[in-house]
Amino acid sequence: MKKIAITIIMSLGLGYGAANANDLSSLAITDDMATGKMASRDWSSAEAELVQTDFNAKNQIFAKVNLAYIYSVTGRKEKAIALYNEILEGRDNSFAMTLSGSPRKVKYIAKDGLKLLGSL
Repeated sequence: MKKIAITIIMSLGLGYGAANANDLSSLAITDDMATGKMASRDWSSAEAELVQTDFNAKNQIFAKVNLAYIYSVTGRKEKAIALYNEILEGRDNSFAMTLSGSPRKVKYIAKDGLKLLGSL
C-alpha cells in the first residue's frame, strides 16, 4: 500500500464540496508545504515558499497540488490548469490527507480542480 502523505490541499469532488478562498474547512494542516500560510490565506507568502523550496521527489507532488490550488484561488486559471494537467500526466498518484481525515489520491484532486476551473 502506498504511503499516505499529509499536506494542505483542498478536498474537491463528490461529498467534499468545492474548494474556494472563503472555505478552508477541508484543509489538512502540517508543518510543511506552506500550510500555515495557506491556512491563514496568505497566498503570496505560501506561493513564495512553495516556489523557493527544493522539495525532495516524494514531496514534489504535494507542493504542485498546493501551488495549483493557490493559482486557482488567486485568479491564475491557466497556471492552475497547467499544474493540474502536469499532475495527471505524471506517474505519482499518492494519497494526500485532507483535514476531514479523508485520504484522496492527488490525481483525483487534480481532476476535480480542473472540473471546478471548467477545463475538464
